[in-house]
Amino acid sequence: MSRTDGAVTGSLANGRRRIVDLATSLPVWAAVLLVWGGGRVVSTSWLALAYPLMGRAMPDNAIWGNEHGFLAFLTAWDGQYYEQISVHGYPTTLPLDAGGHVAQNAWAFLPAFPFAIRMLTASTGVPFELGAPLVALVSGLVAAFLLHRLVSDHAGRAAGMWAVFFFTCGPLSFLLQVGYAESTFLALSFGALLALERRRYGLLTLLGVVAAFTRPGALALPLLLGVVALVRWVRARRAAAGTGVRSLDAFPVAERLRVVAAGLAMAAAGLAWPVIASHVTGRPDAYLETEMSWWVNFIGRVEFTPMTPWFLIAGRWLGVGGVLIVVFLLVAYPVWLLRRSTRALGSTTVLYSAAYALYIFAVSLPMASTPRLLMPLAPLFGSPELVARPWMRWTFVSCALLGQPVLVAVLWLLGPP
Repeated sequence: MSRTDGAVTGSLANGRRRIVDLATSLPVWAAVLLVWGGGRVVSTSWLALAYPLMGRAMPDNAIWGNEHGFLAFLTAWDGQYYEQISVHGYPTTLPLDAGGHVAQNAWAFLPAFPFAIRMLTASTGVPFELGAPLVALVSGLVAAFLLHRLVSDHAGRAAGMWAVFFFTCGPLSFLLQVGYAESTFLALSFGALLALERRRYGLLTLLGVVAAFTRPGALALPLLLGVVALVRWVRARRAAAGTGVRSLDAFPVAERLRVVAAGLAMAAAGLAWPVIASHVTGRPDAYLETEMSWWVNFIGRVEFTPMTPWFLIAGRWLGVGGVLIVVFLLVAYPVWLLRRSTRALGSTTVLYSAAYALYIFAVSLPMASTPRLLMPLAPLFGSPELVARPWMRWTFVSCALLGQPVLVAVLWLLGPP
């Protein structure tokens, strides 16, 4: 290496150290705000670069045409359904395709996010195209603070800041400022996990119920609560059997009743939307058939069977090799969760990551939307082994920053994420 190359390398290393030193020297709130703000500048820049390119490429397209403006660009794809719900509500009659099957419609999208935008637009007069990104931005900032607390409580401040960085600046972070419900759901989910760790069951119930009406996936919370309660109960019984003392007082009856009430309320909320859709439309299968209408372009029309979608699409497109890949993931993911470095994030995060991944595997079909569906697993970004060595840290940083324009192009421009 020449003297010049060594000087450049040393300068880059010093620059990286100064950035890290700055982030760690600031108060937590300021550091999180700085990282979140930097992430939003980066994401806005990539989206702003993409917007005119696609506007020129497809000037007559209702989504991309420049005459609709940049804010309309930020509320494209699923944002159009949220706008329909926010302005007009849900259809009482399901649309049908030429074959008489249920077509894609607004019942696939839950009401909390668009109704929150309706309250904002009604009270301030701002249009949906501005209200939706605003709600997403504020929710994303709240989610970043909650994520830092969730990770740092167990793995330390540095791990919390790395988790916030990958969450707010990573390849999918542009979704935190578009007209999608992702950031709202993430804020509610991270808040619910913190409430569970602090055994604030009333707050947990409130956040879990609202999350259940924000985006699918909130059923992971009552499942998590059930597992945590079962573990506590078994440990209390073992302690009581070993000492002959009423160690069940460590998990008193009053708390057990609150746990049961919270779990039942969140489970009922998580299962309520298909019942509501059935009641309003008069079709018992309204919600299921609506969701399945998005599957048609990938695997045709099939009957829904839990725990089979990933095998179904893997076998359809990759044959036996695809099925083996799914089996490998089913084995490798739990093994990774059980590693000591991952368990450093705390049992709540590890168990939630298992419960949520199980939900996604059980009911969703792998497609373009799968990456954003996995965003609630963001606490795993705080795993110490991901940033254990300098070369590893900066490799992940480079991949995070360089991956965002790729996913903006692939997921936001070429098809709905």
